[in-house]
Amino acid sequence: MSLFSNSVFLLVFIIITGYLLGKITVMTFSFGSSAVIFIALIFGYFGYQLPTDFQTLGLVLFIYSIGIQAGPGFLSSFRANGVALSIGAGVIVVSGFAASLLCSWFFGFNESICAGLFTGALTSTPGLAVAVEMVTGTHVAAAYGLTYTFGVIGVIVFVKVVSRIMQVDVVVEENKIADELRKSHRPMTFRHIEVTNPNLFGKCIKEIFLDKIAPVTITRLLRAGEKEPVLVDGETVLMKGDHLRVVGLEENLSSIMLYIGKKIEGEIEFNSVLKKRRISVTKKEILGKTLGSLNLREIFNVQVSRITRNGMDIPAQANMRVNMGDIFHVVGQDKTLNNVQKYLGNNISELYTVNVISIFTGILAGFVIGQIPLTIPGLGILKLGVTGGVLVAGLVLSALKKTGVVIWFVPSATNSLIRDIGLYLFLAVIGTTAGSTIVSTIKEFGMPLLISGIIVTLFPLIVSSFVCTKILKISFLRMLGVLTGGMTSTPGLAAATTISNTPYASTAYATVYPVALIGMILCTKLIVFLI
Repeated sequence: MSLFSNSVFLLVFIIITGYLLGKITVMTFSFGSSAVIFIALIFGYFGYQLPTDFQTLGLVLFIYSIGIQAGPGFLSSFRANGVALSIGAGVIVVSGFAASLLCSWFFGFNESICAGLFTGALTSTPGLAVAVEMVTGTHVAAAYGLTYTFGVIGVIVFVKVVSRIMQVDVVVEENKIADELRKSHRPMTFRHIEVTNPNLFGKCIKEIFLDKIAPVTITRLLRAGEKEPVLVDGETVLMKGDHLRVVGLEENLSSIMLYIGKKIEGEIEFNSVLKKRRISVTKKEILGKTLGSLNLREIFNVQVSRITRNGMDIPAQANMRVNMGDIFHVVGQDKTLNNVQKYLGNNISELYTVNVISIFTGILAGFVIGQIPLTIPGLGILKLGVTGGVLVAGLVLSALKKTGVVIWFVPSATNSLIRDIGLYLFLAVIGTTAGSTIVSTIKEFGMPLLISGIIVTLFPLIVSSFVCTKILKISFLRMLGVLTGGMTSTPGLAAATTISNTPYASTAYATVYPVALIGMILCTKLIVFLI
């Protein structure tokens, strides 16, 4: 067909056909975006090729978007119980790395086959991107294609049967985690307290140092004998019998009540003057500033009772740094609230506005970072290369959020689009390139490679399951998230959600995904270097 001789037409046709194939689901199994590589392999087998410039463009777009996505959560994934979850995911990556090296030593695989085996069996497309950049020849993509299928199916089957093997009662596990969360993640609430402590009479709010006792916020004050509440600020003087509305966590409210006075029933209603409004932060100029430095109370005479970030309510503390999309719960007069709204932005369209120049500047910085020589004891002088440099740039810049007047923030929907475009471009090109050698790869390495793929997929899952349950004491449902996140397997996570409708597996998956993703990239580089 003459149209297939046009590179752009061939590229678009492969992507569309692969996308449609990836949407086909059988028993929770689907190829997803990786179906593109299988369509491309067929065209490559019949002699069709795509320009490698498409591959480079796709590679940098894909890896940069991964860095932007993983950056904000990479360091936070090590906090609290995220440390144990991240260790469990790390066990998967390291076990797969060791199994790949052992299989390669036993069967005599070269670095291309070993890298393809590792990334395919652990279903790591970013790892494949790194391997393609580092090694010569086309065996790496062919090995990836051969081992990827069982990598997807193996995770799904393991997730389905592991509960039976371990004889787990899912309902009991759900209740156990729910009780744990109720104890450790108390919701924000409020309490009405009457001022009865004589030591507070006649003192203003800023003189009683509430923040030294607990992170709470006094949002309303009703004087004894009055009918209308007033807005509280640092200069508000407390009097005997004042009724206060205090916002915070339940345990903190109990501590404050012992200090201020006694709990009272009823409601301190807003009058026609005081209003409450939810205002979204969309002004780029205030990103990264602390809440205290904004001086909202002093400048606008308003009170921020709490902040909603990523769907979670958190106390409004002075040292908190402002993020794009934060929702401030503000109390004040209509006129002042309008001014605060202008100051913070509250323009939802800004959350979907893309600064194209900042994206390309980040990618350009990644190219430069990738060429910086690094001296590593025992390994000599190494360079991160294009993939490593672009990944580091994405991680660092997304964590910074803003540098001077440049905003590195990329809306999640936009970042997903960049990632998908880059991934499809990359897979289409390497597929056509590998298609010309896939038959010879199967003839030369076929059965040993398939056996190795099964080993490299199942061995890490088994080892990590033992470590998670016996050593790290991770609950079963969170373990499912660790296993699927450690394998960066979205189909595996889909299978886990059929076992329990709770979000515990998904939350664990999101926690460990950045660790596993970056770990696989580093291990892929190490495989090529060692072999």
